Amino acid sequence: MTSRWDQQQQQQQQVQQQQSLLGNVNSSNVSNLAVNQNNLDSLKKERRRLESFIDSKLNHLSTLNDKVQADDEHVDIEYSKIDLSDLSSELDGAFKNLQRCNDMLADDPNFSTNKVHKDKLEDYLNEYRRLKKNIKSTLESFELLEGSTYNKNKDTEIPMTNLLREHSTLQSSSYVQDSILGQARQAHEALENQRRILRGTSHKINTMPSLFQTIDGVTSKIKRYKQRNVVVLGLLIGGLICFLFYYSLKKFLNS
Repeated sequence: MTSRWDQQQQQQQQVQQQQSLLGNVNSSNVSNLAVNQNNLDSLKKERRRLESFIDSKLNHLSTLNDKVQADDEHVDIEYSKIDLSDLSSELDGAFKNLQRCNDMLADDPNFSTNKVHKDKLEDYLNEYRRLKKNIKSTLESFELLEGSTYNKNKDTEIPMTNLLREHSTLQSSSYVQDSILGQARQAHEALENQRRILRGTSHKINTMPSLFQTIDGVTSKIKRYKQRNVVVLGLLIGGLICFLFYYSLKKFLNS
C-alpha cells in the first residue's frame, strides 16, 4: 500500500506540474491576445483550441464517471479523488480562459458565430457540473459504505442506513434550495425586463412635448402661409375691381 500511495503522489505531482505549465501557457496566450484585440484570427484560433481541450478533458471526466458509477468494489477512492481534483483544476482554468476569449470577441461582427460559441460554453459548463456532482456523490457514498456503523465517542452507534438517509435528505434540501434560487433569479430577470420597458416608455413620454412643439410650429407656419395667400388674393381681386371700375368710368366719359 505504501509503494502504491507513493506512486499516486508522484503521479499527482506530475499532473500538477503539467497543469501549472498548461495554466501558465493558457494565461500567457490569453494575456498576449488581450494586448492586440484587433487580431481576431488569433483569438478565434485560441478559442477553438480551448474548446478542443475542454472537450477532451470532459471525455476523461465522463470516463471517470462511468468507472465510478460501475459500482465496482475495487474502485480506488483516493486515486479517483486525485483524478477528479486534477481534471477539475484543468477544466476550471480552461473555462476561465475560454470565457475571456468570448468576452474579447464580443465586438466581432459575426454575431451568430459568437452566440454559437457562447451556447457551446454553456453546454460544456452544464455537462461539467453534472459529471462532477455525480462523481463526488458516488465517492461520498463509497466512503460511507466502507464501514457498517459510525461510532461517536464510543458510546453511540448509528446504522449506516441512517447516515445514507441523512445524506439523501441533505441532497434533497440542496436541490430545493437550488430550485428556489432559480425561481428567484427568474423573478429578478422578469422585474428587470419590466424596468427596461418602463424606462423606454418614460423616454418616449419625455420626447412627446418636443414632438408637440414641432407639430405646433408646423401648424403655425401653415396658418401664416394661408393668411399670406388670403392677403395676396384679396389685393389681386381689389386691383381687378379697381381696374374694371376705372375702365368703365373712362369708357363712359368718352361716350
